[in-house]
Amino acid sequence: MSENVKIILEARNETGKEVCGRLRRQGCLPVVVYGPGMKEPLLAKTDAKAAEAYLVGDFKSCQYDVTLPCGTVKTCSIKSAAKNHGTDQLLHIDFYCAE
Repeated sequence: MSENVKIILEARNETGKEVCGRLRRQGCLPVVVYGPGMKEPLLAKTDAKAAEAYLVGDFKSCQYDVTLPCGTVKTCSIKSAAKNHGTDQLLHIDFYCAE
């Protein structure tokens, strides 16, 4: 059995189109983490180049060990990943934590 991919997230407090665009220009990728064990969705960011590296093949069926900004590690899957179809740039990832 293969090992889960490890992803480290950093906190972000702002939302919106302009904020997410600024994050992408800085080399970060906007991320949302949600699931039944979470009171509300967690807004975060991760390194865009690292994200591109693990989003290959059938990435939606993989499990990821996501380190949240508070230091907690949760096993998640990718619910959705948005890409710009013109440039193939990754725009956003939604992680779903079933725990």
